[in-house]
Amino acid sequence: MKTLKRILLFLMLTMGFSSYAQTPEQQKMIEKAERMRDSIMNTPEIKAIMKQAEEMEKNNKTSQKVKPISSSTKTKDKYWHNTLASKNNNKLENWKNGTADLVFSYSYDSRRDKLNYVKVGIIKSDGTIELHPTNAVPVLQPLNNFKNNNVFYDIHNPDSYHYSNGDAGFKLNSYLLVYQNDKKIGTLTIGNSVKVTRNLLIPGDLYFGDEGYLLSWVYVDKPCAIKANEKWKGDLSNTGTPLIVETNVAYDLGFKTGWNLVKTEVIGTHYFPDAPEEDRSRFKKHEHTIIASIPQDATYFFRSVVND
Repeated sequence: MKTLKRILLFLMLTMGFSSYAQTPEQQKMIEKAERMRDSIMNTPEIKAIMKQAEEMEKNNKTSQKVKPISSSTKTKDKYWHNTLASKNNNKLENWKNGTADLVFSYSYDSRRDKLNYVKVGIIKSDGTIELHPTNAVPVLQPLNNFKNNNVFYDIHNPDSYHYSNGDAGFKLNSYLLVYQNDKKIGTLTIGNSVKVTRNLLIPGDLYFGDEGYLLSWVYVDKPCAIKANEKWKGDLSNTGTPLIVETNVAYDLGFKTGWNLVKTEVIGTHYFPDAPEEDRSRFKKHEHTIIASIPQDATYFFRSVVND
């Protein structure tokens, strides 16, 4: 192979020099080198080396085609990985974690490296979920700072938000944490789609067009409201290749003092079947509204923190 590399280097230099204008003497040298090249390429030794190289390349391609994909490298379903769900009720199927607390986090204590939270319910040992948020949330941010704390990131122009009682204390979470012995073991989301209840929490997946809804818990210390209606057109690609779509995001949220439920619904889909997988769909509309209680068709999704 070393001999082949030297020959290829010689050939590259010969072809490279021949592309520039030369003096008569230099041109004669080039012509001589080209004759030497042709002579070398026609020798039995070189032909044998070239044939060997071609066979090696062919065998390498064949081995790559038939090589099986290791089970450890196969793509896992990110939506169902380490996930349990309820089935037409408020009971998680195959729950084997014993009794656990459902908590609503409101701040982070950097000195103790710990989340501060209030308890809002439990998961019983048989997987039954009971929610009864009654405790006040002690640390809140002004409602009119919502544009800087909005977990959905779906408004492009923050001036689209309009507030009533913007100084009201406010905290929103689109998930509940699941704790055992003061240690987080997972998260609980509520909606009617495993995809939507994950997509709306991940900035890179937020714009997917999978339809359905996600519920968020909100605590406020006095009546207040958020309204917005943004119609937008632009690039929502994840891959760098432009993907121009039109979207509409609407907020119509009137909060009462205490605990509130927000329903965020993905309505309508732009389909791009020939695009890379991460750009196959985009949403047409996000609609945020207040609801009085958890819908009967809602599913509870527990996602474990284990990353095996």
